[in-house]
Amino acid sequence: MKDHRLPKIALYGEIRTGHRYRGAPKKRYKDCLKKTFTVCNIDHQNWSDFAADRSAWRLISSKGVTLFEKTRRDTIKDKRSRRKARAASAVSPDPAFSCRLCSRACRSRIGLFSHERSCRQRGHSLPS
Repeated sequence: MKDHRLPKIALYGEIRTGHRYRGAPKKRYKDCLKKTFTVCNIDHQNWSDFAADRSAWRLISSKGVTLFEKTRRDTIKDKRSRRKARAASAVSPDPAFSCRLCSRACRSRIGLFSHERSCRQRGHSLPS
């Protein structure tokens, strides 16, 4: 194909906007397609052959997007459950660091110091 043809310009030309890592070569539209095909589990070597048959391409791309979406949702759900489990099993505050003004338990001595200062600013006083 000649260099001035639009399909060749689109597939092999550089993208003017977008993100690239420092020192990395500029991305082309073809690079973005390759990444998307890989994520959707579509063979990026033969995608043009699949795209030639419209019904097959719709089926392949639909399955790929469905698989990607399912994987994405599962990943998010797993990440959330791990975050919730980590929060539930968090270390309980040491009772040695409890506020003398309001009896709130703090996790560290510096946290207790900061908390007591804010309690005094709010008007709490030491119990008699």
